[in-house]
Amino acid sequence: MSTFASPWHQRFSLEALPREAWKNAGGWTRPIASRLEHGNLRWRVSVADVSKAGPFSQFEGVDRTAVMVQGDHLRLSCHTHEWIFDGPGSVAKFPGELAIDCDTPSSPARLWNVMVARKHARATVQVLKTDDVAVPKAPDVLVLVLRGSYEMEAEPHDAYPPLAAGDGLHLKNFEINILLRKLQKESLLLITQLW
Repeated sequence: MSTFASPWHQRFSLEALPREAWKNAGGWTRPIASRLEHGNLRWRVSVADVSKAGPFSQFEGVDRTAVMVQGDHLRLSCHTHEWIFDGPGSVAKFPGELAIDCDTPSSPARLWNVMVARKHARATVQVLKTDDVAVPKAPDVLVLVLRGSYEMEAEPHDAYPPLAAGDGLHLKNFEINILLRKLQKESLLLITQLW
């Protein structure tokens, strides 16, 4: 996964991640990070490529959060609800048990997919536009640049390559202060904390 690593973080690029078929064979996903305990999934983060209509996989006992990474319009629906993504940073939350159908997107779409075992883990997902972002702490934190670019300031003050759209970080049990500074006006950042 990593193209640049240290004891407290790994860097990744979405395009460089290997892909695998969805559970229902209706699309492709690129796994980013996950946690297992005694063989049971506690949480998983991946990116799904969506190019055609079809059902989403169902997962009992799992809460899901999806964020549009790429695309301009995508509709999900079930018998009682619908969720509309209208560009990068759009967010939808839903129980994994729901039988959800996806309409054909207006252009190929990519969704950041956070799944947590309801009784055993939790996640916080934020989309941020602020100029300077102090990365919040958690046992696992995933950062993804949705648009634009950011530079990272951290202790020790080594030279870190800038993060461009599609680049991310996996931070594990870090104690240092990390600041992400916006390099372009329209930059957009996604942060997922996992416990």
